Amino acid sequence: MRKYQWCFLGMLSFLLAAPAIQAGQHNIGFVDIGRVFENTEEGKKILGNLKIEFEKKQKELDEKMKAFEEKAKQFQQQQAVMKDEVRAQKAQELGKEQRDLQQLFLQYQNDINERKARALVDFEGKVVEIVQKIAQREGVDYVLRREMLLFGPEKMDLTNEVIREYDKRYQAAGAKKEKGK
Repeated sequence: MRKYQWCFLGMLSFLLAAPAIQAGQHNIGFVDIGRVFENTEEGKKILGNLKIEFEKKQKELDEKMKAFEEKAKQFQQQQAVMKDEVRAQKAQELGKEQRDLQQLFLQYQNDINERKARALVDFEGKVVEIVQKIAQREGVDYVLRREMLLFGPEKMDLTNEVIREYDKRYQAAGAKKEKGK
C-alpha cells in the first residue's frame, strides 16, 4: 500500500511540474532504488543479515511444524480407538496448535518485512543525498524513481552511478570507523 502511495505522490508531483518542464529543456533521470539497495555493499550486508535471521526463524518453524505433523500423524492412527471426548479434545488441541503455527509464521514474516522496510527507509535517506550530488554533477534537473517511470532512455538511468558513488562514500566512512577502533 505504501509503495503505491509513493508512486501516486511521485506521479502527481511530476504532473504538476509538467508545465514547467515543457516550458524549457530539462533533463530527467531515474534511479532504481531497489537495485541500489540490492547491489551496494551496505544493502547486500543488510539483506544478508535479514536472510540469516529469516533462515534461523524458518528452521525453528520447520522444527515446530515437524513436531506438529508427528502429533497429527499419531492422532490419525489412534483416533479410532479413542473415546469421543478424548478425540474431540485432541482434535481441538491440534487445531489450536496449527493456528498458533500459522500465526507464528505470519509474525516472523511481518517482523522480517518490517525490519527490511525500516532499513530501506534509512538507506533511502543516504541515497537521496547521493542522487542530488550526481544530478547536479551530470546536469540532471529531475530524478524519478524507476517505478514511477513508464519509459525512459537507458542513458538517463543513474542507478549504476548511484551504486558506485554510494559504495565509494560509505565504504570510506566504514573504513574510517574501523581505523578509529
